[in-house]
Amino acid sequence: MISVNETVSKNSAFSEWQLTVLVMTSGMCGMYLYPDSFGRWSAVTLLLSIALTLISMGMLARCFSLSESKSFPGLLREYLGTIPAKIVLGGAAVYFAAEICRVSVKQTQMTGLFLLEKTPPQVIPAVTLLTVCFIITSGIRQVSRTAELLFPAIAIPLLFILAMGFFSLDYGELLPLLSPEELPVGTLPEWLSPLGGITAAAYFAGYYEKKRLRRCLLSGSAALAALCIGVLLCCVGVFSIEGTKHLAFPLTELSRVVSIGNITLNHRFDILYIMIYNAVTLLSAGILLYCCCISLCGVFNVKSHSVFNFLLLPVIYIFSYLSLSDETIAVVIADWGKMILLFGVIPAVYFVANRKSKKGVTKT
Repeated sequence: MISVNETVSKNSAFSEWQLTVLVMTSGMCGMYLYPDSFGRWSAVTLLLSIALTLISMGMLARCFSLSESKSFPGLLREYLGTIPAKIVLGGAAVYFAAEICRVSVKQTQMTGLFLLEKTPPQVIPAVTLLTVCFIITSGIRQVSRTAELLFPAIAIPLLFILAMGFFSLDYGELLPLLSPEELPVGTLPEWLSPLGGITAAAYFAGYYEKKRLRRCLLSGSAALAALCIGVLLCCVGVFSIEGTKHLAFPLTELSRVVSIGNITLNHRFDILYIMIYNAVTLLSAGILLYCCCISLCGVFNVKSHSVFNFLLLPVIYIFSYLSLSDETIAVVIADWGKMILLFGVIPAVYFVANRKSKKGVTKT
C-alpha cells in the first residue's frame, strides 16, 4: 500500500524497464484511435503532439530533479501552493475518471461488436472496473510488475500485426498525407487520445531515481509515439484515409486482413488483437484509476489511495454506462483535461521550479 508522501528506498524503487513500460502502457489507453477526425494536416498534428508531449515529459523530469518531493501532489504543493494544488488535483481527478470512462466504453463497444455480441453492455465495464480495482489494491508497484510481465505478450503480437500491415499496404494511399489540400481539416486533440495518457507519468515519476528519470520518460514516450505513427501509416496504407474514417476500430479490422504473400491470416486472427486490447485496457485503466485516487488523496489529505478504490467504482461505472449512449461529456473532459495537464500545469510547475532554483543559487 503506497501513501502519497512515501519515501522511495533503493530496494523498492522501480527498475528502469518497469518505469518505461508504465509510461508506454499508460499512454496506450486501450490503443483506441478516432479515425473519423482524420483530415488535413493530421500528420502534422501528430508530429506536433509528439513534440509537445516529449517536451512536457522533459519538463516533468526536470521538476522532480529540483524537488525533494516523491509525489505529484507534493510537487504541486511545493511550487504552486496548497489551494492551487488542491484545485489542480480536483480537476485531474475528474479528467482521469473521464479517461477511464472513455477506455471502458471503447472496450465494451469493440468486445461487443467483434467477440461477445450477445453479452449485455452493462456487464463488460463492470467486470473491467472490478478487475482494475483489484490490480491497484497494492499500489502502483503491483501494476508495474503486472505491466512488466504482460508487456512482451502485448508487444510481440502487436508488432507482428503492424509488420504484416506494412507488408500489405499500398504506398499510393499515403500520398494524400503529403498533399493534404484535398482533405478536410484535422485537429490536434485527435492525436492526444493515444498520447494523453502519458500525463499519468506525473504520478509515479517521483518514485524513481532522479538521475535516470528523464531517459525513462522520454524513451517510453518516444516508443509510444513511434507506435502511433506506425498505426497511422498501416491503417491509411491498407484502408486509405476515407476507408479508415469509416472504421470504428481500424486496428481490429487490420488484424483481420493481414497476410503474408498468398497466406491469409484473417481466420479470426482479430481475436488475438482483442485479447491484446483487453490486456492494455486493464493496465491503462488501472494506472488511470490509481492517478485518480492519488489526486483525491491530495485534495482531502488522505494518506492511502485504497480509501478511494471502491468508492470511485460505482461513480465511474454509472458514467461509463451513460457514456455508452452519449460519449460527448467524457470526450470533452478527457480532451481538455489532458491538454491542460500536459501543456498547462506541467509547464507552469516547470517555470516556477526553475525560478525558485535560480533564486536559491543566487542567494548561496
